[in-house]
Amino acid sequence: MFSMNRLLRFAAFSAIGVLALMIPASARQWSPDARSAAGDYTFILHPKGPGQVVAVWWAVPEALIGAPNGQTMQEPLSRYVMVGISEGRGTPGAPMSFTPIQDLKIADASGRQLSPLAANATPPEVTQTIASLQMIARQNFGPIGQGMRWFVFDGSTIHSCQPGKLSVPYGGETYTFETPIPGCAKP
Repeated sequence: MFSMNRLLRFAAFSAIGVLALMIPASARQWSPDARSAAGDYTFILHPKGPGQVVAVWWAVPEALIGAPNGQTMQEPLSRYVMVGISEGRGTPGAPMSFTPIQDLKIADASGRQLSPLAANATPPEVTQTIASLQMIARQNFGPIGQGMRWFVFDGSTIHSCQPGKLSVPYGGETYTFETPIPGCAKP
């Protein structure tokens, strides 16, 4: 009887330990530099349910200052709005699977939809920037970064360091970024 009681207690504590590991945890950085503050703010990770997660990344110039290839990405990221998004599902012991995202609509502070850049009209520097961003996503965000799909929009009405707002509706949610974002130079 005594050993059965110990066995049940051990099983209960083990189950609690496993559950604790499965609960997502987050922490805020203490006194982040401008680059870190911008990067943290412009990456949204939304656990939607058991094994399901949506990631939205608005790639902004301020988040890539000092990064490898950061200088070459500054100009395209200043002229265009580049948003990476992925929706993944995973189960223990199996690779993550991703929902194909064919289209994405985004809007500025006035609710006006931004115009997507046509694939056949994409300048080479934008193509190169997207390739670099995808590499960064794979290296830094793990499996969810591998499934990231990129969308490029005209950036004439929204800038990361000027007053405004970027809205990204997806999957029944609207993910928002208020601007100026953290990490912008103070006036």
